[in-house]
Amino acid sequence: MISFSRIGLVSTLAFSALAIAEPAPNTSEIRTTLTALQTGKSFAPKDAVGSYLALHFLPAVSGQAQPHADIVKEFASQTSTLAGLTEIFITPDPAPWTTNLGDSAAIVYLDTGSGLATELKLSPLNSPATIVFDPAGHELFRWSGAAPHDHLSFVAFQQRFTKATTPESIKEYNLPKGNNLAIEGYDPVAYFVGGKPLKGSANITSTWRGVQYRFASKENRDTFNANPDKFAPTYGGWCASAMGAKGTKVEIDPTNFKVKDGRLHLFYKDFFSDALKDWNKHEKEWEPAADANWKKSSGEGPRTASK
Repeated sequence: MISFSRIGLVSTLAFSALAIAEPAPNTSEIRTTLTALQTGKSFAPKDAVGSYLALHFLPAVSGQAQPHADIVKEFASQTSTLAGLTEIFITPDPAPWTTNLGDSAAIVYLDTGSGLATELKLSPLNSPATIVFDPAGHELFRWSGAAPHDHLSFVAFQQRFTKATTPESIKEYNLPKGNNLAIEGYDPVAYFVGGKPLKGSANITSTWRGVQYRFASKENRDTFNANPDKFAPTYGGWCASAMGAKGTKVEIDPTNFKVKDGRLHLFYKDFFSDALKDWNKHEKEWEPAADANWKKSSGEGPRTASK
């Protein structure tokens, strides 16, 4: 695997001694709290348990620090395309480069005294570093640059993050060949919020565990990003009736759906048949059967309404 840094350096998985360091402690064990540059509010890594957390450390630099500001702005403008992720940039002091960030300053936090860098075995911090934690608070992966301005670009981070979070079961999902677009481009949040199917925009997308979703509005995308498991369809996006009746994978009509108990079920429909009508007749038996059949096929437990 090859990773391309912002300034074009190429490295392998053994990026540096940092890449093979022992894993960071669980976020529940980290004692250091950070201070938001913009609001002064405190943040502890354990606050992000339940979602993925990316901590991007920026070293103190003398002289030209515009690359630091540029990378923060780059991530701030694109981070909404990754769901279920909290991203934070960390600097040891409110250096001059932080004064012209505009709205991007919202993702910058101060690690006064480098307490967090020390706890995560990054001290002394001489180059940018990133550590990503999974929803349970365990380290997922880490990266470090080779020089003070050797930043990991957003595209490189996105590729690495998506690969690390894509489940083996994705091969069982109802996705078109050649891409991972879910529900034929329909907005998953619209089924819940508006109670009707809406086509999403190719310009408003977010990726969750390797699957891309489209949205009719940025507000719907923000809602999805905060809790993607709540809105993703059951049974990998296959027809719920077919999964319940026979354990088979059958295509769906995205306009034929049912939201019940916080779960989005999708169904096949054509001129002659409507799988939703069949489901409504047999829901009591077919729903638990569909859950069991999907687990047997994919290894995934039933998708349930979440927080």
